Amino acid sequence: MSRALGKHVLAALQKQDPSAAYQAISEVLDSPRTTDDSLLEIEILGSSHGLPDGVYVLQDGPAVGVLKLGLVMAFLVARKILAAHLEAASTKTDDELFAATAVILLMDPEYLTAANTRKRMIQRQLLKHSDSYEEILLKEKHFIDSLLTSRLHRHTKSPTLWSHRRWLFQTHASLHVPTNVLSDLTNVIFVAGERHPRNYYAWCHARFLVGLGNEQWNQDDLLEAVKTWCFKHHTDISGWTFLYFLLKRRESLDNGAASSLVLAEVLTLVESLRLTNESIWVFLRTLTAGSLISDTDFDRFIGVNRDILETSVDETDGRVMEAAVNWCKTFRMNG
Repeated sequence: MSRALGKHVLAALQKQDPSAAYQAISEVLDSPRTTDDSLLEIEILGSSHGLPDGVYVLQDGPAVGVLKLGLVMAFLVARKILAAHLEAASTKTDDELFAATAVILLMDPEYLTAANTRKRMIQRQLLKHSDSYEEILLKEKHFIDSLLTSRLHRHTKSPTLWSHRRWLFQTHASLHVPTNVLSDLTNVIFVAGERHPRNYYAWCHARFLVGLGNEQWNQDDLLEAVKTWCFKHHTDISGWTFLYFLLKRRESLDNGAASSLVLAEVLTLVESLRLTNESIWVFLRTLTAGSLISDTDFDRFIGVNRDILETSVDETDGRVMEAAVNWCKTFRMNG
């Protein structure tokens, strides 16, 4: 969502009551989690939607549409609430501050002060209500995950929001709350990766989740899920890089068996669809250059590359594939 305000928006701000917009939007963002834990699917609506005056939110189950004008007005109210709190000039409750910071982060995901304020309140609540720490953390996770997976271009790749989520899981780990890596990968990382292709922050967070010490996940299931996602998004280099990361972690356990199997499957996909994009060939060249990949697998890599190259008419594709082979030969030999 663009932060630029048109003349009609500025004029409307002078005519309408921002407190009504703040109330409507903050209530939706701070609503209790549903029984099935569905994340909110938030979209920002422009003036072309023609909502009646005084209507700032449309909601159908987890799907939420927020009028851009209403969000701007709500943000102005929320910022005043937060500023007063930081100056110790208000007696707002935690619930009121959670509502205000939620509106601020919806408007501006890089508003670090709002994110840090939520951290301080969560820490305070964990000390006061130690018997319900899991519910406190899950409520915050639900809100942050809703922002990260909604159709909000800046939010899905927000370093502030991903850092806040990382802090949440570090807090989870310190309290010995188990982490379902496969569920988080499927419901959050994969979705954020689709919303914003080559989502560096999302896939870095995936590496962090895998590295947690209290994970509950099956390595084979995780590897299969990531491989399937990469097959569906074969131009996304970030996904392929994460798949390579998982395979390298497995090598010490299976002596490269998983890497060899995945290499064969990817080469079959490439051969079948005649794929020439750089993302998939960078993955193939890097995996094939590994010392645990057999000469037979290496020869197949060379053969598939040569076969596709002979029928390719695009010079750029040709350069990509030739570079992949040359790189692989160089580093396989030196490795």
